Parts: sequence; structure tokens; C-alpha cells
Amino acid sequence: MRYAEQLGFIDHPDGVRKIHTVAKPLVGGLGIITGVIISMLAFVPIQHYIGLIIAMLMVGTVGALDDRHDLHFKVRFIVQIAATVSIMYFGGTVLTSFGNLLGFGAIQTGFLGYAITIFCVLGVINAVNMIDGLDGLAGGTSLVAFSAFGLLAWLNGQPELMLIAIAFVGALAAFLRFNWFPSKLFMGDAGSMTLGFVLAFFAIAVTQKTGSVVSPVAALLVLALPITDTITVMIKRVLKGKSPFHPDKTHLHHILKAMGVNHHKVVIVMIGATAISSTIAIIGTVLHLPDYALFSIYIVCFSTYFVASYKLRGIYRRLIWLRQQRVFNVELGEVLR
Repeated sequence: MRYAEQLGFIDHPDGVRKIHTVAKPLVGGLGIITGVIISMLAFVPIQHYIGLIIAMLMVGTVGALDDRHDLHFKVRFIVQIAATVSIMYFGGTVLTSFGNLLGFGAIQTGFLGYAITIFCVLGVINAVNMIDGLDGLAGGTSLVAFSAFGLLAWLNGQPELMLIAIAFVGALAAFLRFNWFPSKLFMGDAGSMTLGFVLAFFAIAVTQKTGSVVSPVAALLVLALPITDTITVMIKRVLKGKSPFHPDKTHLHHILKAMGVNHHKVVIVMIGATAISSTIAIIGTVLHLPDYALFSIYIVCFSTYFVASYKLRGIYRRLIWLRQQRVFNVELGEVLR
């Protein structure tokens, strides 16, 4: 933080999309990456995760350069693809099956496995990057997701992955000490892109192991919030004739803020939603629920969120009405704010 301004790692407010009004250091992501890699070198057989470390350094570096110089999105995509190739080549981390989503047998990726892996990893990277819009939001949801993946790795007999997840939980907890509202620093693209990449790695590594007890849908549920929000926003942009990557203020955290919910509660609600979906994933794994049952839960949640996103005016009117009510001598307006 002390040298952030001299190094050019400062996020200045723009008065348009950015919510903060004071310039903040963009060094949180560098701290997270450094802490995790040191932990991996100390506690994990490094030869098994060379590809992951190389990939983290690649994604973190291009993210830091983007924070510093605002790179073209094509440059970011090329490096993200190269990082995904690294984990596929060195670690064999490839999405080979989506599981038995429809109840008619496992859906295999076949010869498209490598291309689908790249597509999915890039999707998660950018989903996490897109929810990094409020103090504590990306860090808090990622902390919950890594906690869930660590537990799933333990249930799946993958102690090394569990240790890496614990390293991320520790690094994120330390980061949130400085990023919780009102924040003293941001993680920047170096942080959000790396978190998204490693979460995608976990989603594949935990579910694609031979004899895995963790369903691919369980990983989808852990990452349900950023994935659902990103897909919904992109679909709505395309339907309006815009690029799916066109920046706007239609993400869930923007909507909740526009409805008058305060910063702190928006973050708590979204972290809570991630905790609920992650708990469902863990319970489903422990109870050995079939893939199609877990997928049905996700589809219901996705459909509800997508439809609700078109009913915002009605939801807003009901919220205003609730704020005017008094129940058991409690002003609901104060609670909702």
C-alpha cells in the first residue's frame, strides 16, 4: 500500500460505473497471490502443481499489467487461455464430463474436452471479475467458495487440494481485513482474475478425479452466484443488441444498491447466498444425491433469478411498501436499510 501510488497501482474514481469516491491502492491481489504461493511452496508437493503455479503467475501478471495499463481484453483472453493450457498440460486438469445432468447418463465432452475446459475456465474468471464491484464482495464470496472446495476436496480424498484451499481462505481473510467496507485497498484484476482462475481449477480438479464422489453440479452450485449473475447480465445485453461484454450497472450488486439497500447489507446478502448454495453442494455430496437432482435445484434458482431480474420495478415497489410497515414494534425500514 505504501508504494502503490509510485508503482501506478491506484484505482481512481470515474463517477460513472465505479462506486468508490476516493482513490484506492490496487495491491490486494498481489498480496493474496504471494501469500498462497509461499504457502504452497512450504506445505504442498510442488512437483504436482507446477502447472497451477505457472498459471497463477501468468494470470496474476496480466491482471497487474491491466491494473497498471488497462490492457485490451484480447490480451487478457490470450493469457487466460495460455494459463488454462498450462493446467491441462502439466496436471491433466480437463473437463471430461458434466455428469448425469438429465438422468439419461453422463454427458461426456469427448474430443471437445480441451476447448470446453478453456471456455468454462474463461467464463468463471470473468464471472468473478464482474462481481468485484463492492468492498468485500469478491473476496467474501471467494472465501466461502474456497472453504466449500476445501471441504469437498477432503471428502474426495484430495488433501493437497484441501491445503491449497486453506491457503486461499487464509489469504482472503487477511485481505478482507483491509477490503471490508469501508475499504483501504482493492484486489484489482490481478486478484479477481486469479481467484476466478483458481476457483475454476478447483471445480475441475475436484469433480473430474477418477472415482470422484463430488458431482460437477456440486461445483456449479458453489459458483452459482457469479455464474448466474454473469449469464443473466450477458443474455440481457445481447437481447438489447449490445455486446455481452458492454459495461453497465445491471449486476445484482448494482441493482440492490439502486434499490436503496446499503453497501454492507448487499455484500452480506450475496455472501450469504453463496454460503447457502455451497451448503447445498456439500450436503448433496454427503448424501450422494444424483447429479440431475442437484442440477434441478440450480435450474430452479437460475430461472427464479432470471425472471426476477425482469420484475425489478414490482420488487422495488414492494420493498418501498415494506419499509413503511411496522411489525412487532420494529420499523422494517431501518432493518432493510
